[in-house]
Amino acid sequence: MDKKRIVIYTLLFIATLAIATQGFTNTGLDGLLVPLIFTFAYFTIIFIIATVIKNNSIVDIGWGMGFVVGSWLTLLVTENPTVLSYAIVGFISVWGLRLSLRLLKRNYGKPEDFRYAQWRKEWGDKVVITAFFRVFVVQGIINFIVGSASYVVIKYNEFSFDSAHRYFVYAALFIALVGLFFEVVGDEQLRRHINKKTRTLLQSGLWSITRHPNYFGEILIWIGLYASGITLFFTDSINPYYYLLLIISPILMSTVLIKISTPLLEKNMEKYDGWEEYTKRVPMLFPFTKK
Repeated sequence: MDKKRIVIYTLLFIATLAIATQGFTNTGLDGLLVPLIFTFAYFTIIFIIATVIKNNSIVDIGWGMGFVVGSWLTLLVTENPTVLSYAIVGFISVWGLRLSLRLLKRNYGKPEDFRYAQWRKEWGDKVVITAFFRVFVVQGIINFIVGSASYVVIKYNEFSFDSAHRYFVYAALFIALVGLFFEVVGDEQLRRHINKKTRTLLQSGLWSITRHPNYFGEILIWIGLYASGITLFFTDSINPYYYLLLIISPILMSTVLIKISTPLLEKNMEKYDGWEEYTKRVPMLFPFTKK
């Protein structure tokens, strides 16, 4: 591994550790060290399985469950969880389980995804150690950082039904639910379209207002979950500046989807007839933004 990557991975790990310990001010197990440790353990287990079966793409199947593991472990080490704590854990569990089960059903028994297969060829006899850091460690870090804001809300929120800020929390959760709607319905519409085996672009339903309703939905989910912690800015349960910095959670997820996932998928979709006209008419992610 070259020195540049070693420096990058070291800095990423330090940043992740800083998030888990609130800027190295809380190194006890009452912070986010528990979900951090188990997130890395979880992705390491997936790495071992992937190495044995020679299929690194199973990390995609485990992605959603990583948040489920993190949220439940956070709840277990939370002294006085509120209704909001249980609501967020429940929401993440439904979302994560659905995502992982859907990918498992779609990919079970199939060969390694073409992206990972190409990397396997490029990395040659160093594929095991390279994949560990560039696939599993990186995904573990991203998984924890994206989930960290939700874990903080689960652990430190002081929500109550008579709170002055309860309507902001309700609005935030509604945003997350709208996101879940876009993701679930978008995926189902795509599944039915693929099963018709027409080999054409799906341009109806939610796909008529955004080219990637599932990605748009996921962006809304993480924005909504972050916004549900608005009460943390008005309590002394945690440093509000720390939670403000955790806005990196929805920003990182949005960046990955907009800058990496979407371009890769669109490059594969260019082969379909009508693609150019479709892109002119329908916005990439955010509905109704085309003039």
